[in-house]
Amino acid sequence: MLAIITNHYFGNNYLAQGHQNPSIGFQIKSDWLHYNKYSLGFGIEKSTQKVTEFSIGGNIDKTNTNSINLFLSYQFKMTSKFSIRPEVAFGSIELRQKSGEKFYGSQSGERYGLGANLNYSLNKAIALYLNISYNRYDLNVKTSKEFINYFNNSNAITLSSGIKFQ
Repeated sequence: MLAIITNHYFGNNYLAQGHQNPSIGFQIKSDWLHYNKYSLGFGIEKSTQKVTEFSIGGNIDKTNTNSINLFLSYQFKMTSKFSIRPEVAFGSIELRQKSGEKFYGSQSGERYGLGANLNYSLNKAIALYLNISYNRYDLNVKTSKEFINYFNNSNAITLSSGIKFQ
């Protein structure tokens, strides 16, 4: 699957309040192990957000978000062309802060996701898909106690749309 992705961060946290929302990027997913209607696969996501509050974001222009995850989905075939696939995902996330070409540092952590894919088959080889999911990010940022929740936790509603090779 190849898709354009947007992450809409929300809540009282660094990514929601210090950056322009939504982030824009791309997603690659592949489900490679199938059993009955279950599929196991992996995904890669990369997106970029512009820093809008320098008092929060620091001396950086943008944050690049990189994520790798495993997912488990189940297919509900609604018609011969249309299916819904709920999925759960777990993986890692890395935030990379840059200003121009200068790299300022990175933060890493875990990603937990719950969502669904809506698939519409164009033919036996290609389908269009739309994904909506909730993602929770738990980062490992070293900061003072009063800022731990602000910098270490983020939530996002993720939308992606693209093509799936069947």
